[in-house]
Amino acid sequence: MNGHPPGGTEIQIERPAPGLHRTSIAVAGGRLVETLADLPPLRDRLLFVGLSPSRASVEAGHYHQGGVGRAFWERLIAATILPAGTRPDIADDALLEAGHGITDLVKEPTEHRPSDSELTAGVGPLWQKIAIWRPAAVVFIDRRAAEIAAGRRLDEKWGQLVGVALSGRPCFLMPGADAPHEEVAEGLNLLRNLGASLPR
Repeated sequence: MNGHPPGGTEIQIERPAPGLHRTSIAVAGGRLVETLADLPPLRDRLLFVGLSPSRASVEAGHYHQGGVGRAFWERLIAATILPAGTRPDIADDALLEAGHGITDLVKEPTEHRPSDSELTAGVGPLWQKIAIWRPAAVVFIDRRAAEIAAGRRLDEKWGQLVGVALSGRPCFLMPGADAPHEEVAEGLNLLRNLGASLPR
């Protein structure tokens, strides 16, 4: 079942079963492209937001299957958002099982980093998804996505984004892929505490 908020954007409401998460979407000009389906969170769980799916991930049918992407899953395991022993190739299924969700600001897979205008076009649909899904918090995987959604440069390197809330939900930023070890450890501890604070 999908929702149709104002503007005609179709939003996934039902949470999918484990397995391949490929879907097709219409893009500019009406052509269909294969991408990864949104994985909506349960209410009061976390929604992770990336830039755009890689072609390798779309081919695999699972989120974050490149080198940097698999490091993201390792971080979620370290933060106990995902259980120890979670396989990176199907970690998005474990994320679903834990009640959390994931989406991208730009849904069309790209070989390049999306432009600011492409990312900005994804902010409205992201707001609508958050309004419908009602996660406890929004966690940005990438600083650029967070800054585009916030509409300003961010002073925070990681952690809660002061004064930033999407559809009334607090927003957080994960440490960057090249962040120093100490910064990553502190950021993952915050994420661990955020996960532990969610209603059971």
